[in-house]
Order: sequence, then C-alpha cells, then structure tokens
Amino acid sequence: MTIVSGIPRAGTSLMMRMLNAGGVQVLADRSRPADSHNPYGYFEDERVRRLAHDSSWLGEARGKALKVIYRLLPHLPAGLEYRVIFMQRDLDEIYTSQQDMLETRNDPAASQQRDAIICSLALDLDRVQQWIAKQSNFRFLVIPYAQLVCRPETLVATIAGFLDGGLDVAAMAGAIDPALYRHRRPEATPRS
Repeated sequence: MTIVSGIPRAGTSLMMRMLNAGGVQVLADRSRPADSHNPYGYFEDERVRRLAHDSSWLGEARGKALKVIYRLLPHLPAGLEYRVIFMQRDLDEIYTSQQDMLETRNDPAASQQRDAIICSLALDLDRVQQWIAKQSNFRFLVIPYAQLVCRPETLVATIAGFLDGGLDVAAMAGAIDPALYRHRRPEATPRS
C-alpha cells in the first residue's frame, strides 16, 4: 500500500490529491470537510487516528493510498509492505501555516512559542525518519514541498516511478495549485 505521510501542513493533502488525479485510488472517508486551509479536501480516514489501537481495517488500503501522520507510522503493522511518500516542508513554513489554521479556529494552541514548536517538530521528525530507515518493509521517498509546487515536472515523474509507473503524470502536475502555497519563505518562488 502507498502511505502519504509528513508533519501536518507539509503537503500531505496535496499529495493525496495528486495521486488521486494520477489514477491511484485513495482511502479517505471525507469526515473532515474541505475548508479555506485545504479547499480541495484533507483526504483523511478517521480510522487512522486510532491506528495504535486498531489496525484491523488496514487491509482495505492494499493497492490504495492512505494518509498517515508521521507520528503514527510506527503503528503500521509489521507484516505488510509499505511505499511511503514523505512530504518535507520548511519547519518555519509549517509553523506559520499551523498558526494560521489555529488562529482561524480561535484555538489557544496558537499562542505556542515558535522556537519550542520548531525544535520539538525537528526532534520528532528525526526520530521517526531514523525509525523508518530501519524498517525492511518500508520503501521511502522524500518529496520537498516547495520544489514540488514550484517545479513539479521532475518530482512528478519520480513519484510515478516510485509507484511503479502507469500514472497520469500530467494530471498529477495539474492537481497542484501554486496559489495555495501561502506561507512560503521569500526564496521559494512559484512556477510560471
């Protein structure tokens, strides 16, 4: 099965949308509706949140793409094979995007300190990536969000190859909406 993972706000919903456009069936229950932060949808399956306690349903994801937050990857059953597309985004951009979302909801978590959150995310990410590197049942592909949005041509072909080809790469690239890259660093420039 194909797993799309990363830190929230790293582009996992975009990748799920791209895979769907390219011909990969996605396992998503649409329980989280689209909003101004993800106007095309989140492509999540509510059962993923309970993965640590119940993975009995995971067989439904064979041959499909499933979005799994990076912290839950160690809870995937060891007896299955996974192709993990891991979305990587600048942690300052992730923090800013998360803060924007939290402020929109008037969530008190929006007042968290930038440096502490970024440091914590970096440590978590490093631990999970070290764990993944030791898993013989994981194939792993890191996709940099900024490069994907700004210059997708090479990366879309790389993703299709990683998934053994047969995908509509033009449709995958067409699913990218550069206008949604709203919290970019100044050096990240959109494609023309």
